[in-house]
Amino acid sequence: MKDFKYIWVIGLIVTVLLVAAPIVIFSPKEDAPSDDPWSYVPEEAGSTNHTSLIQGPFESPNEVTETCLTCHPDAAEQVMATSHWTWLSDTVEVDWRDEPVATGKANLINNFCIGVQSNWTGCTKCHAGYGWNDASFDFSDETAVDCLACHDQSGAYVKGPAGVP
Repeated sequence: MKDFKYIWVIGLIVTVLLVAAPIVIFSPKEDAPSDDPWSYVPEEAGSTNHTSLIQGPFESPNEVTETCLTCHPDAAEQVMATSHWTWLSDTVEVDWRDEPVATGKANLINNFCIGVQSNWTGCTKCHAGYGWNDASFDFSDETAVDCLACHDQSGAYVKGPAGVP
């Protein structure tokens, strides 16, 4: 019996392990990374109320854009670099063409309005610009960018044929 003098220590260790193991195993872990892409977008300060900053009346929608560009001089250039403006993808090399090709709503059959070429003014009323009546539209005209297509807060902004409100 002398050999088993400290057997209670072994029993105590086993008991502590039996109690501690489930606590460690089932305790809350660090939050897993979110699969939501919006969780990685930084929060921005609230937007400025432009009601007192921009005064009309305006003779044309292009004048509204000119007013926006006085405080946001790079905004039109930024929009014009997107597929929302060009309705085209980045260019790609394809085996059957000698030059790079860009595709998109501007030059393909699509499932919404079939093709722009058959109905310019109807299809382009969703374009983020003003006045795209036909193939001669000037994609380099910064005043043709429609700032209100995205930034109108009234809920009453509606675009008509060729994107003209």
